[in-house]
Amino acid sequence: MRTSRAPKLPSTLFCVLSLALASCSSQTSTEPIPEKPFWSIDIVSGASPFSMTPLQPKKSPLFSRNAISAPATSFVADPFITQHGDSWQLFFELFNTETNRGEIGVAESTNLIDWRYRGVALSEPFHLSYPFVFSAENEIFMIPETKQAGTVRLYRATSYPLRWTLHKTLLKGQYTDSSPIYWGGRWWIFTCSSPYSLSIFFADTLTGPWKAHSRNPIYVDAPDRARPAGRPIIIGDTIYRFVQDNREGYGKRVRAMRVTALSPTTFSEHIAAPDPLFQSGGSAWNSNGMHHVSPMQRPDGSWVAAVDGSGN
Repeated sequence: MRTSRAPKLPSTLFCVLSLALASCSSQTSTEPIPEKPFWSIDIVSGASPFSMTPLQPKKSPLFSRNAISAPATSFVADPFITQHGDSWQLFFELFNTETNRGEIGVAESTNLIDWRYRGVALSEPFHLSYPFVFSAENEIFMIPETKQAGTVRLYRATSYPLRWTLHKTLLKGQYTDSSPIYWGGRWWIFTCSSPYSLSIFFADTLTGPWKAHSRNPIYVDAPDRARPAGRPIIIGDTIYRFVQDNREGYGKRVRAMRVTALSPTTFSEHIAAPDPLFQSGGSAWNSNGMHHVSPMQRPDGSWVAAVDGSGN
């Protein structure tokens, strides 16, 4: 999150965001940190990625800045969950108030409810957020947001989950919340540039070379659908991507988009129900908005996801 979308679901559901720092607009690491709202993280689950409820609603959120022993942290956001061995890992942006920039933290759990903070997994001399962690080619990779560095970078785990090394620079440019997916025999990246413009890139292999979609930018000035909001998924042969709906302010809602055509020269999608998928709720922790979801399907067919919310 920097600088990282039918009928409404119950208000206890929530959507994730990452502070005003996470907007597509250009910001510097010397900006003042607002005291409120701040972001925190919860876990939702359900039979479908489009119908998930809090895992422990009376305990929401399940992970917040209060769990961070060091460094001093003003908020946590942009959560991605993965599973490795017998435990779950939660990667997220933590905003370090000493350096005034984002770093990538990691927590671990065996039951998705009780999370133990492990430490900082990745820190750079520039802002980091949106730690998109995924497996490919028998390795574990991360594409965090590195907009401030002017590149999209691929990191490889050398000692998972706490040690990472720069593996390859994939793209040059100031892109936000880059979200990769392997589909149709190619790798694709959905990414956002300012102001709320969606671009798509594709490659035959993860390390590239990456080519720009012929229709880039796909959207221009589209705050309701341009900016990615977490891990895209494939159901059957269809891609669903999650996007921020920022029409009423940054990080207010998350929407799901069903991709109906995708090739190097074509792209179309439409809003999937329910819409919005997550939004601000009545509880204090997500009363101001939600702007992120990272779903994963479990072996039994059910779904679990990490979301974030902005509140008091």
